[in-house]
Amino acid sequence: MVERKKLIMQKFNKLAESRDNWIEKNSYFYKNDYAYMRFLVGEGKRVLELGCGTGKLLDKLSPSYGLGVDLSSNMITIAQQNFPNLEFIQGDLEDESLISSIEGNFDFIILSDTIGFLDDCEDSFSKLHSLCTPDTRLIISYYSWHWQPILTLGEKIGLKMPTVEMNWLSTEDTMGFLQ
Repeated sequence: MVERKKLIMQKFNKLAESRDNWIEKNSYFYKNDYAYMRFLVGEGKRVLELGCGTGKLLDKLSPSYGLGVDLSSNMITIAQQNFPNLEFIQGDLEDESLISSIEGNFDFIILSDTIGFLDDCEDSFSKLHSLCTPDTRLIISYYSWHWQPILTLGEKIGLKMPTVEMNWLSTEDTMGFLQ
């Protein structure tokens, strides 16, 4: 594992216990985010969430089968405790052996605020083909860099959960990777 990934894993292992408190503190945003995701996905689908954190989004989608993957083992432990009806595994979504160990096809694959932590987006997306059918939908949510000054301020005054430095991708870059 590269040094950057180790730092990300350490940071989120430390933040795992407080993650749900941050979600509650920013409940207006998360309620709207969950509602929009439910609109896009619907209920009773096979859903894979990459970068699932403590599993709240995956649970809100009420999947027929839900699998969450996260780099942080502490986030996965909390998700497993809170949502025993769903499946969670710890691992790096950029690890080809992890992706090849996941069985089945999914109706939806979700990367919610995850792509900024990837080292090679194009390669990561191409590895997901084995988990897809022609009808699988990939949902990628990621905030615009225009929000960064406000988010940095929110982090400094304690209104936003601390994070690590992320890679910046424009919508055009992301669409190019998906092409």
